Amino acid sequence: MRFIFCILFSLLLCSNFNANNNDKAKSAIKHVSGKVTSVSGEELSVVKITIKETNETFYADLDGNFKFQIKADREYSLSIECIGYVPLELKSTNLNRFSEISLQEL
Repeated sequence: MRFIFCILFSLLLCSNFNANNNDKAKSAIKHVSGKVTSVSGEELSVVKITIKETNETFYADLDGNFKFQIKADREYSLSIECIGYVPLELKSTNLNRFSEISLQEL
């Protein structure tokens, strides 16, 4: 009987540990969304956004809107490219800095 109790207690302890780790992992992921425009305010479509640290690439939609997920506890460098515009690189730990991006024409 004692053996069964020990096994059940161990299983309960392990499941609680995993649940806490999953909650921490979920809280570390942040959603970043924003819009890419020209300096004059024109919405830009087909803008390529690359996160240099992870080599992940995302594209803005036809209205210049983008959305992606990153871990919040790191510094990131974003490379933003659009045909006819000067490429831009942003580096920050402040996720709000990535929400409004303006590109200058060539």
